[in-house]
This record gives sequence, structure tokens and C-alpha cells, in this order.
Amino acid sequence: MKRLVITTALTAVAGLTAMADITVKVAPEIAEKSFSVEMRNIEDMVKPRMERPEPVVTDYTVTDGTFTVKTGEKNARYVIPMADRSYIAIYTKPGDNLTVNLTSTTPLVYTVSGSKLMEDISTLDKDATAIMQEYQTLMQAGNPSPEAVEAIQNKYGKLFSDYIAANKDAEGVGYAMLNLEGEEFMNAYNTMSDAAKAGMLMPLVEQQKNYVQKSIAMEKRKAELQSGNFDAPNFTFNTLEGKPVSLSDFKGKWVIIDFWGSWCPWCIKGFPKLKEAYAQYKPELEVIGVACNDKPEAWEKALTKYELPWVNVYNPEVNGGKIVEEYAVEGFPTKVIVSPEGKIMNITSGEDPAFFEILAKLIKK
Repeated sequence: MKRLVITTALTAVAGLTAMADITVKVAPEIAEKSFSVEMRNIEDMVKPRMERPEPVVTDYTVTDGTFTVKTGEKNARYVIPMADRSYIAIYTKPGDNLTVNLTSTTPLVYTVSGSKLMEDISTLDKDATAIMQEYQTLMQAGNPSPEAVEAIQNKYGKLFSDYIAANKDAEGVGYAMLNLEGEEFMNAYNTMSDAAKAGMLMPLVEQQKNYVQKSIAMEKRKAELQSGNFDAPNFTFNTLEGKPVSLSDFKGKWVIIDFWGSWCPWCIKGFPKLKEAYAQYKPELEVIGVACNDKPEAWEKALTKYELPWVNVYNPEVNGGKIVEEYAVEGFPTKVIVSPEGKIMNITSGEDPAFFEILAKLIKK
């Protein structure tokens, strides 16, 4: 099943070289008078996670209904976090002068002006939000049919595919492509015009291409691995105390390998259900949490904060290293079920409640 790729972003390009501003106009009825803005340069965003510098965070106070963000000398993304995990993301080139009109924070409602690109992205973002509201309503109703879910997912993808088809030379093509995945993304990438490729978001598109190509290969490998005929590749990583732990240490038990990171909100969201399963099936079941793409200090804090009761090890390899390829890990979290005989029985990417149904059926065989 496709995964919806949710991106709420504002992007601006002017082709100038002087320093400029992002002016945010806040409606009088909005109670918030203080906003934080996080800035990353585009060139830093495409670096491996372990090499990326932390975003520069600046606090602003609304004065006379506005606050102004001074932009820098490089292509950059400015993110203004809002309530309920929503945010405004603004991609800028040096010299851009943009205006954001913030009408509401809950729900998030805003418009942006400053370039044709901004108008295109604002329209796409508004339409995508409406589709996502349809999706949320469907899911909240309970037990939606796979056909209904797929119809909304296809509608979401079609929004961006249609934009690309109608605006082949627009710089907004890069933004639209970041909302596609799989073969849809590759088809759009392979037909990009030279003008679209010159856009400021192209480094992010290239990064996405590498991810999509790996994902397509991983999907094929994952289907093969889950046949029950493949031995789970062994690995050895250290615990927080420096003790080496290997998968082979748990031969004779069911094992869940949880590939996660402290930086991954969906990984953390899944901990309560995983704790329930661990309590239900132990000692027949062991869980091995493998932290990937994490900084040691962040991993250590997460272990303490979330009180993870199972075996936890740290994977120091860049981008997850060889082990994530061997287990067809295409995103985080990824949970792998290994039989007592050491065979891979299931690989689930993302936080999917169906994983625990699969686990129950396998253990009770």
C-alpha cells in the first residue's frame, strides 16, 4: 500500500543576490505573539543525518501584527512550527522578499505572496490539506475498506502528477515531486525538463531519487525475504553498557528487531503497543531495538525517557550501514519478526497496527 507523503511547504525563488526578508503578518485574533523559526541551508539538508548541523533557531515577537525574518546568503529552508505538529516551511533564495499572511494556527490557515512559484505551491498545499482531511475523516470513522483508502491515496498522488504534467518547466515541479514516491516519482523524474532541473529544490529531488530507487529495490527484496525461507542475517552491536549483543544469542525464541531512531516520531509513537506485545509474549519473545542514524547521547536520553524494557543496541554505521540493506529497511520504524529457527517471517515498514496481528498469528501457530 502506498504511504502518503505529507509536505506542507512554502517555496520562494527570485534570482536576486541581495539580503531580503520574510514578513509574517499575524491576524489580530491569533493569541500567540511569540514564534520560533528554524533555519537550515539546503546544502546541509542533503548531508547524511549524522553530518547535518542542528538548525539555527531564532525566536520572534509579533509587533504591530508582524514579525520579520532576515534571510541569508544561501538557499535555505525556514520552518515555523505550529500547533498539532503542523508547520509552515519556506524555501528561499538570497534576495527573495516574501509575505506570509497567517490567518489561523488551529487549524493552520495561511497564504503567501512574492512569486509565481509561491502561488503554485500555496495552491498545491491547500488542495493537499483538503485531501488529507478526507483521509483523516475516513480513518476516524473506523475500519475503512482498502479500496476507499487507495482511492484517497491515488487522489493525493494525482494532484501533484497533474501539476507536473501541466507545468513541465515550472520550478514548482521540484516541490510536487517531493510529494510523490515509487514509480510515480521515477516517471516524473525521467521526464523532467532542463528548466525544472535548474530549480533550487533539485538537490532535495536528487536525494529523493536515491531514496526511491533504494525503496523500489528494497520492496522487491522484502517480498523475497518474507517467504520464510531466508535466514535472518546475524549482527553484533553494543548495549549502552558496552556489552556486545548478537541476534544469534536469541536462537530458539521469537525475536522482533525494531530498527528505530530517537529522531523518528513514528518510532516513538509505536513504543506503547510494542511494550504491550513484549509483556504479553515474553519470555517466548525478545525484542532487540537497533538504533540507527542516531547520535549516542540522543540514543541514551531516549532509552531513559521512554523506559524501553527490551534489549537495546546502538548501530554506529553511517546511514544504517549494511544491516539495513540486508533487512530491506526502507524507512523507520521497520520491525522484523524472526522465528525461533532464525528465519525472517515478516518485515513491516512504518507504524502499522496490522504488524501485531501478524505477530499474534505467527507466535500462536
